[in-house]
Amino acid sequence: MQSNGNDSCRILCEYAKQLSYKDLPDNVIEHTKMFIADYYAASIAGYRINTEFNRIVLDIIKEEGGTRQASILLDKRKYPSSQAAFINALYAHGADMDDGNKKSAGHIGAHVISSVFALAEYEKSRWSDIIPAIIVGYDFFNRIAGASQPSLYNKGFHSTGVAGSLACAAACAKLLNLDADGIYNSVSIAAVQSSGLIIIDESAQHCKPINAANAAKIGVISALMAEKGLDAPVYPLESPKGWFNAYAGEVNRHVLLDNLGKVFTIEESYLKLYPSCRHTHACIDAARSIREEFVCLGYTCCDIAEVHIEVYPNAIRSAGRISHPKTSGEAKFSIHYAVAKALLNGNFTLDDLKIEVNKDVEQIINRTVITVDESLENRMSGIRGARVRVVFKDGTIKEDTVPVPKGEGDNSLDWKDLEDKMISCSSSILSIEEAKDIIRQCREIDVDKTYEHIKIKQI
Repeated sequence: MQSNGNDSCRILCEYAKQLSYKDLPDNVIEHTKMFIADYYAASIAGYRINTEFNRIVLDIIKEEGGTRQASILLDKRKYPSSQAAFINALYAHGADMDDGNKKSAGHIGAHVISSVFALAEYEKSRWSDIIPAIIVGYDFFNRIAGASQPSLYNKGFHSTGVAGSLACAAACAKLLNLDADGIYNSVSIAAVQSSGLIIIDESAQHCKPINAANAAKIGVISALMAEKGLDAPVYPLESPKGWFNAYAGEVNRHVLLDNLGKVFTIEESYLKLYPSCRHTHACIDAARSIREEFVCLGYTCCDIAEVHIEVYPNAIRSAGRISHPKTSGEAKFSIHYAVAKALLNGNFTLDDLKIEVNKDVEQIINRTVITVDESLENRMSGIRGARVRVVFKDGTIKEDTVPVPKGEGDNSLDWKDLEDKMISCSSSILSIEEAKDIIRQCREIDVDKTYEHIKIKQI
């Protein structure tokens, strides 16, 4: 294989090959365990919420059959590793409660962890190999997609799918202990197959998990092809016919390569409290804070005359166009609805995705106005916030500004938050003790042991 110093894929693959578990700081390992725990909570939520879509896809997978290699969440039988990765990623992204990253504007764990776990189960890999592979997947995704934003999004592509395939291919090739050439071939094979349109945030949102699922499946297959010695195109990123030119056009090479191997981007990624598009989260946080204050003063939602929401342009493009959602999928992409529910209930949960006629919700939505404030987003400094102002009928005004929603940066979730999230996400499936036990298993991962699918009650 020939490449040169301008071949960023080569640089990334050399980094991936050299990374080992002993190179990882303790805090990065702990952080990764937390993201694994969150992955299971998000997956159970997606299993519960996107039921009809999940059923149709799983029926197709079952009809195809195949060698029993890897497990699927809450299923007694096993499936081919690529299909298991596909279905598990489908679940993980199904409720939009999975992790993400501001710079890359996409989700990572849903596809990276699904693909790595499926292959690890079949290969009987050790956790000391699994954790570095996951970290490699996050770095490939966040650096490649992050360097391509916002042009990637503006061209209509969903980074979760188009960059996710490359990330999963790198992570799976790392897990298989391929050399740098092998990882390079795996990523290049995946680049040829990359796909995913962001049109799924406009309608039929229940189809959105397909992008994460395809990325996971492509990653597994690409790594297995590379393991068997299949050569792939050179310069898969920088070629005039390569990934960057096709999906982005403009590339920030500082995001792509700066501090590679020194800064692990899984630490720059976020976790989510709410089952909705991340662009709604600062709005929900602000609404919850305002509600807590006005309830203490004796006000109710019936006293609200106006609700003013200021957010950055990308939030409006993704989640500001649907004011009166008719489906759970639309509810996940409606700032109007999420804020109304947060003002009424003091939270926004999986139960709020069940759309029911509610005059109180309708009244708040009809009194809500959303406007743009570009100062509320700065990708490089980590700001992605919202300002909510509630005007009451007596003229009283309550306002809150949230520059960074809960789950990001210094405002990240802790193990107790993850335990609470797991309990909430699994409430109709698991007991509280069973939910806590999943978090315990993730927190106490023994890196010297061989991977086993997290034990969850089969239903």
